[in-house]
Amino acid sequence: MRPLIGPRWRWWLVGLLCVWLAIGIARSVKAATPLQQIDQLAGRFTQQLYDENGQLLIESAGEFALLRPYYFRWEIQQPGKQLLVGDGEFLWQYDKDLATVSRRPLADQLGTPLGVLLAGEGELERAYQVEREANVLKLTPREPNPLFASIVIQLKDGLPRELTLVDNLGQNIKLLLELSPDQGLKPADFAFQPPADVDLTVVGS
Repeated sequence: MRPLIGPRWRWWLVGLLCVWLAIGIARSVKAATPLQQIDQLAGRFTQQLYDENGQLLIESAGEFALLRPYYFRWEIQQPGKQLLVGDGEFLWQYDKDLATVSRRPLADQLGTPLGVLLAGEGELERAYQVEREANVLKLTPREPNPLFASIVIQLKDGLPRELTLVDNLGQNIKLLLELSPDQGLKPADFAFQPPADVDLTVVGS
């Protein structure tokens, strides 16, 4: 399986994948699931990375917006300033501190975890075992996954509010969400134009 992006971005990008996965499950599992039928989410996040001994390694915070099927925006505002955008056609990575931008086609991600999450409804159930309890979902990849070993999603009012991910190194990533009211997101809200003074790298066509 091809890596989604470089290791520098890996630890916090999985938060985006977790939230996106929760949205996908809402569309793919039976009506008995406690998740609402979600087409968009937006708000603020706090993300914490713990080592295998429970020691906090790093914490980040920022804002996010997600619109199915191919649009997302994940912006770390502290520490550092980084931005990940899916505009429906391309995946953009913008490191504001280093003044660098990379762009690659979203279509090239079909063999990655992101590709599974963007795929059709039945693909999620084939890729993940889902255990359901009241206001809790636990997901375990059916095949070895380079990103994570399991995800636990805590729900409130049918929406994801807290996610805990265990990666294959025994590290725990906790994601806390403060959701905003439905903002009527549309594809144009995810347009991205690289600043003129950054170093742009184009990967693929």
